[in-house]
Amino acid sequence: MPKRVDHQERRREIAEALFRIAAAQGLQAVTLRAVAAEAGISMNLVQYYFPTKEEMLRFAWQRVVELTGEIAGKSIGEAMKTGDERTIVRAYLTAVLPDGERRRMLAAVQIAYFAVDVTRGSQDPDQEPLLPHLVHAIAGLLRAAQEKGAVPARLDPLLEANALATMSAGLVTGIMVDAYTAERASEIVDYRLDEVFTGVR
Repeated sequence: MPKRVDHQERRREIAEALFRIAAAQGLQAVTLRAVAAEAGISMNLVQYYFPTKEEMLRFAWQRVVELTGEIAGKSIGEAMKTGDERTIVRAYLTAVLPDGERRRMLAAVQIAYFAVDVTRGSQDPDQEPLLPHLVHAIAGLLRAAQEKGAVPARLDPLLEANALATMSAGLVTGIMVDAYTAERASEIVDYRLDEVFTGVR
């Protein structure tokens, strides 16, 4: 009996090959032929799953979002069990920090996509943005903390959530260029949260 092919797994293997190229050389180096060579398969097989480079790039981005969510979800899930808004916000902000080889590669791939967006002047409409989800989650937690008196009423939850999310994104870039260690970045997150959650010292 012929071996049954898991087509979704094959697509993921192709995406992993794309990740390795994008992380090392940027998206400009990604071609169907280059990905096929990196994956150790024929270009015809790559084209069977992804007839165009654009389709391959879209799938790879969706896979990045999925993998990032899986990694972050573990620590966020544990934090949610505490019921403490500061702990949960901290988990959201630190879960994206690249502190290992796998997470550094995924962060490098995200940055490669963003570099194309910057050059183009806009984000691909088919590319699901990550930052708005983070901002929405943090803003809700800050509102809940305000009701408990843990966060001052004078703070605007949405503006503060945007500031925190942008800080976290900047720390990711800082870690990737060795301006910060993951540990130092976590200290910066804690410092900022101490200024926000003034009711819990």
